[in-house]
Amino acid sequence: MPAPYPTLPEIDDQLGALGDLQTYGTSVEGRPLLAVHVPCPGAERTVVVTAGIHGIEHVGVAVALEVLRRGPLDGANLLVCPVLNPDGYAHTVATEGREAVSALRKNARGVDLNRNFPLPYGATPSWIPTAGSLDPQSPTYRGQSPLSEPETHALAELLEQVRPWASANLHSFMGTLIAARVWHGSDWRAYTELCRAFRAGQGTGLGYPRLGTPIGDVFTGELEDWQHHVLRCWGVCVEAFSVAESLRQHVRAPTPFWRFNPREPEPVVQRDASGVRALLAHALTLPRPPERSEATRVRTAW
Repeated sequence: MPAPYPTLPEIDDQLGALGDLQTYGTSVEGRPLLAVHVPCPGAERTVVVTAGIHGIEHVGVAVALEVLRRGPLDGANLLVCPVLNPDGYAHTVATEGREAVSALRKNARGVDLNRNFPLPYGATPSWIPTAGSLDPQSPTYRGQSPLSEPETHALAELLEQVRPWASANLHSFMGTLIAARVWHGSDWRAYTELCRAFRAGQGTGLGYPRLGTPIGDVFTGELEDWQHHVLRCWGVCVEAFSVAESLRQHVRAPTPFWRFNPREPEPVVQRDASGVRALLAHALTLPRPPERSEATRVRTAW
């Protein structure tokens, strides 16, 4: 550790050669938040790939970098934010991924950044522990208020300017696709199409299943819910690297890091980068999520 995964300085050195590099903010500890634009001549729409919102999930970062290496996407500008939580990423490298997952996934203030986005529709926080917690000791602590963290606040400002058409948000290690929480049939069916396109793009014959239900789901403060309901952006969480693959390397996974990241990442990176690009390409065939009057209402405090 970190081999075969790059350190932050190694990632930063790569990015300038992969597109137009932008610093859109700084982290709690002052590290730059970087985005790379890959323009498509004549394109008016932008699609987004994010990764590294949890510091321990390095394989997602590797997938995002591979999406970048493959160059422009036909019909849309590409924006990639490969490490949304650089402090967490650096902390994982410094500790060789040996601390508890709860310590490695959060930012430097102990906030789970993927529970820190505003809740749409004025929803109240769920009691389900994994949906976010008001307890600072919890691994899913949502922070003092929505967008309280510099990392989420800066990303929200960037995406509000860009108004992306679709976004793939990379995580690990469940080997599933988690679309934004929706209940309208047309939205549900559109996400079914997007997940099907991702699986076809993977080219393995047995791709990641969709995790979700049209009823009984809850808002959690996750990025894709905010993207869909506020930005009218198709948002899908991609949990790269499956549970089955993690279990197969379990005897060689003495630290939490190796539960979340493959020791040989290249097969996962190649197939999932193909899936991401296929998902984004299919999203361009869909209209934006429909504008609903209540969608602009968000909860500004927990």
